[in-house]
Amino acid sequence: MKLFLFIILSFLGAALLSPHLYAWGKDLAATHGPFLTEPEFWDSPTIWLAEKCDSARFSRFFNRSLMATALLLLFPLIRSLRSKGTTGVKAPFSQRIKPGPQGWKDLAAGLLFSAGFLTLLVVTIYLLGWTEMESDFSLGKAIQKAIVPAIIVSLLEEWLFRGVLYDVLMRKLNATQTIIGLSLFFAAVHFLAPPKGVTVADPRHFLAGFEMLALIGQKFLNAASFFGVFLTLFVVGATLAYTRLKTGKLWLAIGLHTGWVFSLKFTNKLTDPTGEAPPLLYNGSIMDGILPLLTLVLTALCLVYYLRPRKLGPS
Repeated sequence: MKLFLFIILSFLGAALLSPHLYAWGKDLAATHGPFLTEPEFWDSPTIWLAEKCDSARFSRFFNRSLMATALLLLFPLIRSLRSKGTTGVKAPFSQRIKPGPQGWKDLAAGLLFSAGFLTLLVVTIYLLGWTEMESDFSLGKAIQKAIVPAIIVSLLEEWLFRGVLYDVLMRKLNATQTIIGLSLFFAAVHFLAPPKGVTVADPRHFLAGFEMLALIGQKFLNAASFFGVFLTLFVVGATLAYTRLKTGKLWLAIGLHTGWVFSLKFTNKLTDPTGEAPPLLYNGSIMDGILPLLTLVLTALCLVYYLRPRKLGPS
């Protein structure tokens, strides 16, 4: 009940906050724009953020508002779920932020699994003629534009979803319930873009966030969109949560998440869909369609095998 209330209040807070965040972001962009080229994060974080705000749709501001609201509400949620008379024992802070030999191994394995299988997917759809290279593509520029979001997003989201929220749910639910519930919430959060070509009438209006909620609700009623994107996101969330359960740490999940985000951003910068693919199989994104879904399911199955209990040899 408390978790359900947490989710409802998070969405309500996002609906109230997103118009104000949108106005702030667009005003920031207007102050530092126009942008003739895409600035690099390490050159000027403020200019980089202003350019991202300039190009972002209202749905992106709604998504970030939801995550900010959820973070604020986490503290009272954790306090309300904490068992009386007991306190959790955590490892020293230095131990939790340093991967160690096994952590570095897990990070590398996660990158290999996620980026490797998605690379095979990209090559496959390219050979099928469903995508083509951009005429003015730049390999170095595509890498630069993909690597920063991949690192930042994976660190923040893994800390929130497979770190804090995972621990909160495991206090009240079993492992299966935790993985399913957390993965549904993860998929819903990332499913927050309205249908293609549809947006709110006035993003600065104080009710724009509630209009956004209505548009998102329409997307859940679209079977093709639900099975093409939502189910894929659910598989991603379940895979990440499973690695958290089996390893007890976040490093493998961070590696997987980084590889997936990098591959998505890199592919979007380097290629364009040709429009010749059957939408049900591939709908213009390596995260949308049955073929991307099967690729992620195959990745998950290989991870299950990779994380299987090892039999001890003779002593």
